Parts: sequence; C-alpha cells; structure tokens
Amino acid sequence: ELADGIHKRLAAITGAEWAMVSSGCAAGLKHVTAACVTGGNPEKLIRIPNLEGFEKTEVVIPSSSRNAYDHAIRNIGVRIIQVDTLVELEDALNERTALIYLMAFDEAQPGNEFTLANVVKVAKPKQVPILVDAAAEVLTIPNVHLQKGADIVAYSGGKAICGPQCAGLLIGRKDILMSAWQASSPHHGPGRDNKVG
Repeated sequence: ELADGIHKRLAAITGAEWAMVSSGCAAGLKHVTAACVTGGNPEKLIRIPNLEGFEKTEVVIPSSSRNAYDHAIRNIGVRIIQVDTLVELEDALNERTALIYLMAFDEAQPGNEFTLANVVKVAKPKQVPILVDAAAEVLTIPNVHLQKGADIVAYSGGKAICGPQCAGLLIGRKDILMSAWQASSPHHGPGRDNKVG
C-alpha cells in the first residue's frame, strides 16, 4: 500500500502516467526488461533468466547506446540485437522484440540518426516499447522524453536528482511499471535482490 501510494504521488508530481522507485537506475532497467518479457506474469518471472518458451526474448539496442549498464538488461536472459542504422532497427523488430533501449545522451550526438523521434516512428506502429536511460539527466517536468514518445524513462536517484545513491526513479506507462513492480521486491522474481533501503 505504501509503494502504491508513493508511485501515485510520484506520477502526479512528474506528470507521468505512473512512477516507480527502484534501487537505482540499473535496477530499474532490469525491472522494466523483466516486465516487457513477462507482462508481469508471476510464473514467468520466477523462471528468469530461463526464457525457454517465452514469446518476448530480444532487446534491440543501437550501437551508439551500448554501454556497461546494459548488463542490467542482459541479466534477464534476453538476446541483445545490436543495430547500426534505422533500417537495421526496423528490420530487427519482430514478434520476439520485448523492447528498444536508448541512452538519452544519444539525442545530443551530432549526426546520430537514433534520435527518440526517429525511433518512435519505427517502434510505435509495431507496438514495441521504448526504454530511455536518462540516469544522469535532470528530471524535467513535463518530461521531455515522455513527450517525444518514450514509454518508460529511467533515472538515477543519486545523480542529477541529488537523492540517495541506492534509489532510482522510473516514469511512464502504468501497465509496464505495474509489471516492473511485480518483478521487484517485495515480490519474488528477478528483482527481489534489488530492495530499496
């Protein structure tokens, strides 16, 4: 009940559909990936990282967004599909695609075709969720990434938000974040070990 109340209040403060506190941005990436792979199904959640028989088993990441933190996504057992162009991105999306992962700083790189606006044009018609990693960014209200079409945006609590290092914030679609919460503590799933202190 406390978590539900906090999530509602954070959604109201940020102007997002829903919000969730995680034990850091990387934990949030893991929870969202689990949510997109399982849809919050508890029987699937306890099988992770064994994705045998799952419908959604792939995450598409542009090469410019690959980083040390995408290990949090790989912890779920998904297959990473790395793409170098928007054409490759469109070709990579299929019925196995759980989500697309983007680093927020890609927006600022000159000549980068993987802007959120471009990725949204490819992903939305295929109903593939977009997760934006904005760990070190300032949280804007209204949120610039949600306004551009991201489904979920992940922040670190200990960077620009200036909160505890052991906290993170996820904002965006309620259905995904409710499933992500099922993947986290106090529930029994892949995020049970990511308790918020």
